[in-house]
Amino acid sequence: MYNVLILQHAEGEWIGSMKHWFGDKPFVLTTVRLDHGDALPDINYIDWLVIMGGPMSAYDEQTYPWLIHEKILIRQVVSQGKPVLGICLGAQLIASAMGATVKPNVQPEIGWFEVVRTNDDANWLPSIFTPLSWHGDIFDVPEHAVALAKSEITPCQGFALGRHVIGLQFHLEAQKGTAAEFLALDTGVLPSGRFVQSAHTIINTDQHIDHSQRVMFSLLDHLYQSAL
Repeated sequence: MYNVLILQHAEGEWIGSMKHWFGDKPFVLTTVRLDHGDALPDINYIDWLVIMGGPMSAYDEQTYPWLIHEKILIRQVVSQGKPVLGICLGAQLIASAMGATVKPNVQPEIGWFEVVRTNDDANWLPSIFTPLSWHGDIFDVPEHAVALAKSEITPCQGFALGRHVIGLQFHLEAQKGTAAEFLALDTGVLPSGRFVQSAHTIINTDQHIDHSQRVMFSLLDHLYQSAL
């Protein structure tokens, strides 16, 4: 059995469609909420680390001091060569933990926007696809990592650090209901901007969900094979 530690930072931002991939494989899932005062398990217990999104920023350590402990854990797990997957805030935390800059983007990107693969070695990613994005921050590519994808407003939508570490700005785990849960975190009010779709458009866009799940499963297959 493989022990998967999931770092969750907000209600409604759990692993989404990933639960179906993990469900029929030898994995035990444990979710920790440091923002709720949960304690981290011993690192020797962790075989996989999955870091999910949240409304805070990776550089908000003064407001959320537990982010410091998350970054320490991330560095430790990365150094051990175990699979690490970060989604949105999770990717930003990996980038920050590995010394890269995380900063506000020139505009927020919220909605279903086209993403283009920029690294042909990442053959688990389609060349062009339309995932759900929901972020105002961006990251530089960490040292020794390679960029994976971009969108019109976000120069780096993801990176790979070696074979075992993946950080993605976008939400491949999105399923029906995900967008509504994210909107609730924003109290139903979205910022304005060219790259912010209306709440109605975001919530009622279902045609990309099945494809997002297939890409997510392809990514998890990639990480699984790399860990064997």
